[in-house]
Amino acid sequence: MDRLRTWDDVQGFLAALPGAEFHSPGGHFPRGVIKVRGKVVSYPAGGERGSPPDAVAGEEFVFVKAGPDEKAALLDQDPVTFFVTPHYAGSPGVIVRLRTADQAQLRELLVDAWRLVAPVSLVREYEP
Repeated sequence: MDRLRTWDDVQGFLAALPGAEFHSPGGHFPRGVIKVRGKVVSYPAGGERGSPPDAVAGEEFVFVKAGPDEKAALLDQDPVTFFVTPHYAGSPGVIVRLRTADQAQLRELLVDAWRLVAPVSLVREYEP
């Protein structure tokens, strides 16, 4: 299975889920965003608002939608990989450091994010 280390990798993984659509760069999403029926699933994070102070040059981060309990658990479990900056503190999700993310856990988080916004009919299509 391919590793998810860049936004392009994450975008490709999410694009395979029913109803997931890439929306072109613009506005708040200068590198694009993945949505399901207009609801955000994931987008690149970075720059001053979305990178931690210890970011390595060229390192990529993505914001991933998560429920409050999952968000809290991820932040407690691995604060190097899953974090929020002050800008994202009240957001319904976490920032993921792709370089250190466990691949199975990242894939599960992305599918969970998709499930949070996808209508039941699409979830059933994915999980009959």
